[in-house]
Amino acid sequence: MTEYNREELFLIIQMLAGITFTAGCAFSIETFYGTVPAFALIGSAVGLSIIIGCWLGAEHVAFMFTIIVTAVVFSIYFNFGTLFG
Repeated sequence: MTEYNREELFLIIQMLAGITFTAGCAFSIETFYGTVPAFALIGSAVGLSIIIGCWLGAEHVAFMFTIIVTAVVFSIYFNFGTLFG
């Protein structure tokens, strides 16, 4: 496996981990409480991204970006009726 293939695989795994983490958090909150507070989900994703960025540096940018984007998407998904109803 070449170095390029390893970097691409690492990037894909980071993005899938970010999607899985955020989806798990959003679905768990929705299951336990019935609603997903949009700003709390987005705020926790941004806070976690800042912490990861400070601790681990720029090599995990894909993970941080994916967490934030999927938090916004899941916030819209779970609160679609409230936003556009």
